[in-house]
Amino acid sequence: MTQEKTKLLLVADTYRPNVDGTIKFIEEFTTRAKKEFDLTLIVPKFGQGEKSKDGETILLETSKRIIPLPTYPLIKPSLANLRKIKKAVKNTNIVFVQGPALASLLSIYYAWKFKKKSVFYIHVLPWELFDKSTQTILGKLLSYFVEKVSIFIYNRCTCLFVPYHELQEQLSSLGVNKPTKVAKLGVDINRFVPIKDKQTKKRKIGLDSDKFVIGYVGRVSKEKNIPILKEAFQKLIEIQNKQLLIVGDGSQEQTEELKNIKDIKLTGFVDNVEDYMKAMDVFVLPSLTETTSLVTLEAMSCGLPVIVSKIGFMKKYVIKNHNGIFFPKDSSSVLAIKILKLAKNEKFRHKLGQNARKTVAYSFSWERSINRIKKLLQTL
Repeated sequence: MTQEKTKLLLVADTYRPNVDGTIKFIEEFTTRAKKEFDLTLIVPKFGQGEKSKDGETILLETSKRIIPLPTYPLIKPSLANLRKIKKAVKNTNIVFVQGPALASLLSIYYAWKFKKKSVFYIHVLPWELFDKSTQTILGKLLSYFVEKVSIFIYNRCTCLFVPYHELQEQLSSLGVNKPTKVAKLGVDINRFVPIKDKQTKKRKIGLDSDKFVIGYVGRVSKEKNIPILKEAFQKLIEIQNKQLLIVGDGSQEQTEELKNIKDIKLTGFVDNVEDYMKAMDVFVLPSLTETTSLVTLEAMSCGLPVIVSKIGFMKKYVIKNHNGIFFPKDSSSVLAIKILKLAKNEKFRHKLGQNARKTVAYSFSWERSINRIKKLLQTL
């Protein structure tokens, strides 16, 4: 007699065609967890809406973005959406929330109300996103309010998952008192691989094969600190044949400015991000706030030397002068010096890239990551 699968409701506030770390996790998890769980996804509907191949998908109608939180437009606070969430929570065994906006918060509320097991996987700290993406007095006030609401919601969960140990301590210091388990994110190490022939990759994506390519992948938004990268690039007068490759989209004001600067190529959103990473010589992430930063791990998996700001989990897995370099996130001059150092020293670049690949291949495969998450969920 076959054992009935545990019903798992996976809730997120972002979905395809957007691309970010949360969506990558959802896709890897649903592919690898469908044997153990009866999966239902409840996600926002963008455009025509997309459905998962690995479980039932419930699409929530969205409204125009009122609050300036990047990537997470609000779902409509309609009766239809509330009924969908309420019914889905009632019909499941475990609510597995990816956060950090309204769909996730309502799902946790209903899980608490109906005495269902609930797990919040904290991919981002929403109050930091508010603070760094708006950088205004209103943003500071919203950040404070969102922090208090988030802590209230976290304390209504059965358990929290966090991607690294230090986040456990941070949440505890803020008043979160629920059991917290560390569950690292992962990388597809067979997709993000080092290559020898960068020249061919550069030509394939429309770049001059002789250019020294400095790359960035992610949203173009205030919290990602792109102006510092742009300023550093413009200070690299010693590198004549250079290119800044920005893979991503975002703020219209920032993207329009970048498009008009010589030797900066802005791609918009792409599905084959690995092809662009493999064309880079150096990867830079100048962010003001991050938790894990999957794109940094993906770049390292491609054997790229990385230059990053010293925040989030990167403080632990990036080791200075071993698999990457740090720079102070408010200094374009120091960033320019670090890039120049790598541009002039191919041997040093190669050493950092080799060690970066080893770091990811050993500790950050999706297989290992999701096997742990499945076991943690099954203990509930």
